[in-house]
Amino acid sequence: MEVTINDVRYAVNRALDDAFPDVAISGEEIKQMPGPPHFFVRLLEPAHTQELGRRYRRDHPFVVRYFSPERANDDMYNMAEQMTAALKWISIGGGKCPGKGMRFQIIDEVLHFFVSYTLLVWEQEPAATKMQSFEQEGKVIET
Repeated sequence: MEVTINDVRYAVNRALDDAFPDVAISGEEIKQMPGPPHFFVRLLEPAHTQELGRRYRRDHPFVVRYFSPERANDDMYNMAEQMTAALKWISIGGGKCPGKGMRFQIIDEVLHFFVSYTLLVWEQEPAATKMQSFEQEGKVIET
């Protein structure tokens, strides 16, 4: 099964929605910010690196911004703790993928939670060239 970049984005949103059903989630396409509490999920700079032959590693770094209704550090630190558990694993492509490099900081009364997901993907093997025609000749030698 092929896993796309959007599949990873949707899996992160799904994990947040499962853990925090009462908190609105927005993505890169937002036109107007909803009122707090809400998450703003952004995929930063994904990388696609060849490892060996047809195998590639894809890194998907995310920042999840949490806008607290209280704007209190206590609330944001509690949310960071809960997000660590919620984003520890995401379900994708029929399996689980671990979140790595989790860290967070509070900037201008907004929690910024960073997490990255790494997947190995394989390039499809090129189709082998099929034989177009084959001629065979035989002789019988009598002795």
